[in-house]
Amino acid sequence: MTVSILLPQFFLPQESIKLGRFTTSVDHPHQNYHDPACANPPQTLVSVRDSYTGSQQTATSSGFGSALTSLMSVAFSKRAKTKTCVVSDHVRTYMLGNSDGWFDEATVMPATRSWIERQLDRGYKIYVVVGFHTLVDARIVQELARGTRAEGQAQLPANLVLAAVGAVAPLGNIHVTDPRIGGHHDDLDGGNAEFLAAGEQVCALQYRKLRHRWLSGHKMDQSHLSKLPRWSSVETWRDVDGDEDDIIEVELTEALDLGGEWERKETAESDVLLVCAPG
Repeated sequence: MTVSILLPQFFLPQESIKLGRFTTSVDHPHQNYHDPACANPPQTLVSVRDSYTGSQQTATSSGFGSALTSLMSVAFSKRAKTKTCVVSDHVRTYMLGNSDGWFDEATVMPATRSWIERQLDRGYKIYVVVGFHTLVDARIVQELARGTRAEGQAQLPANLVLAAVGAVAPLGNIHVTDPRIGGHHDDLDGGNAEFLAAGEQVCALQYRKLRHRWLSGHKMDQSHLSKLPRWSSVETWRDVDGDEDDIIEVELTEALDLGGEWERKETAESDVLLVCAPG
């Protein structure tokens, strides 16, 4: 069973996410992150699923693409307080090949070790991006109330039109061209307004969680070889008086230990999709 977490802002440009990234937030993987500078790029596995419409069905399970757009539609509708449907021509999945091997290679890097220690000292949890899902040319179809009238094609930055439902997150210093959207509706008796998020947009991610423990170099049997990544702390203050544990051991786990309330949808293939429940 794999778990995918939908972004609370619904979309992020694909170039703002990387496989193998270390991050402290499953909701905002484009903030407070570290991309290990390994000699070999992470192995990427890609699968494509075509033509999905996310109607708000009551079925408890469905194919992955249908389940993904369906849960997005439900989340959009609750945020916008109107019936909304997410449609995409293609759903793509990018997976990190051999995530354990990538983790072992990444944790040899001094910069990665230092970043891990700093985040743990600050009390953060650490996750590694092992997969993400994208929608290509996603269309957000919103049901309009009777008596509304809107016409013409609008070419506006997505953050202006979709900001009301939090669909696009601020990207800080990341330089990205906003997806362009268009809307058209002309029906006094009600109808649909459709917006297009052009290109390939990340909408959900898969993670593994870093688990760690501290050991004392003075008490540890140095002849014992661990199968897990382990190193002496880069923070020299830990062993000034000999009482602080100064060896850190890390590993990747499947258990994410997520807090808060989550809405859940399971696919026919037993994949699980989660989206943070509105407060």
